[in-house]
Amino acid sequence: MLLDTEITAKLNSDFCMQLVKIKEFASQHLSAIKRRSGESYFQHGVELVEILQEVTRDKSLLAAALIHDILRHPQGGHLLEKSPLDFQTKKLAKEMYGLRRLHIYYRTEDLDVLISAFTKDWRLLFFRMAHRLNDIRHLDRFDPNLRRMIAKETFHMYTSFAGRLGLNVWRHEMETACFKVLYQQIASQLEEKFTAYRELDLACLNVTKKFLIRVLKKNHVKASVEYRIKSLYSTYRKMMFKKRKFEELTDRLAIRILVDKIEDCYKILGIVHNAMHPIPGKLKDYIGAPKENCYQSIHTVVYPMPGISEQPIEIQIRTREIHQTSEYGISSHHQYKDLVYSLHRGTTQVNLFRNLEILRREVSSPQQFEAALKTYFNENRLLIFDEKNNLYHIKRPASALDFAFQVYLEKFPRIRSIIVNGRIDSFDRLLKDGDVLRVNFSTIPTINKDWINACLQKQTRSFIKKTSDKIKQ
Repeated sequence: MLLDTEITAKLNSDFCMQLVKIKEFASQHLSAIKRRSGESYFQHGVELVEILQEVTRDKSLLAAALIHDILRHPQGGHLLEKSPLDFQTKKLAKEMYGLRRLHIYYRTEDLDVLISAFTKDWRLLFFRMAHRLNDIRHLDRFDPNLRRMIAKETFHMYTSFAGRLGLNVWRHEMETACFKVLYQQIASQLEEKFTAYRELDLACLNVTKKFLIRVLKKNHVKASVEYRIKSLYSTYRKMMFKKRKFEELTDRLAIRILVDKIEDCYKILGIVHNAMHPIPGKLKDYIGAPKENCYQSIHTVVYPMPGISEQPIEIQIRTREIHQTSEYGISSHHQYKDLVYSLHRGTTQVNLFRNLEILRREVSSPQQFEAALKTYFNENRLLIFDEKNNLYHIKRPASALDFAFQVYLEKFPRIRSIIVNGRIDSFDRLLKDGDVLRVNFSTIPTINKDWINACLQKQTRSFIKKTSDKIKQ
């Protein structure tokens, strides 16, 4: 229930009292108005707050989510002004209401509305994700046609957003629920596999967990050890992607080792490799080189425990703080400034929202956006930093001028010079992973058609041609 004892303990008492007042106000005016799925708008608001509390304690976000549907009331505008919300939270509630019933998989304009909202206020993203997760948790409320439409849009778009933002707990939940709706026969057959292997899987995981606890204790390392079995859809996706059978997956079973400090992660990696038998080529260090969605962890795969199973086990090593981010992404922190999230690795910053805008400019439909989103952060992208140490994933190959176009579109026609790795360089400089760029601008347009020769990407060339022609006119 909303405001249970545990939640109340995590929020200050003044805000708890304020949220109770807002809840009473919402109950009074929204309990009699029903959603098309059958529940009242008051119940819907309470459910949204309960989901958002899984990832955030942002007071304005929780308050606005509880009452945003007041605008469904015939006197909604008047009631919102009368509500116990402060001015900024009322504004946020209005913006939330404006995101209702978007069809981002079917309409380009709705996709643009959503991305625009995200870049203006990060909280709208988590509201929208919570809104959709709530529908997924209650798919039985909708008629079969609408249920399938919601599942399709969620499966193709919202799960990708969740993955990019590191909301892995929500992503796996949405993927599995939608997979069962959209691919019932395949999901059912795979569930039978999970059931058949469950007893053996748990035996293998428990024996390995106990073994690792003994090894870590012997080496005087304090750590928590837990395990997980790969989710239903993640397993299916890996089988299709790797073209492997269920039994051949090496990361279907995983042991997680959680510690307090990053240096302990590398120490434990050495201990695990010394005590077990690592499979060559399976070591991945996402702490040293994090993914853009904030995911950090060390992964290694070891051969199965003798006499227990033929199934290899993935060992995941990370700090407790990193684990929280791995589960709930950027929502587990409050380090937002200019839509940038700072990773816990030196001063590296990843501009997630800006990269989404860059991606949106590269496609012409929601379906293309979905396809690009699923493959965006892979080996075909350069990792480039700006002078503030923000990290951008730029389509390769790219010149310095291509980078400037993608990151500084509005100021692009006024470029004066580009500094690469601390030195003034040519516009046609071919970029490589890890380059640091600073772009200097003039007060007047400097763009000319000669810049086209410095570009490697079609969009940059097209923009230069059109813009330089306009300036001449």
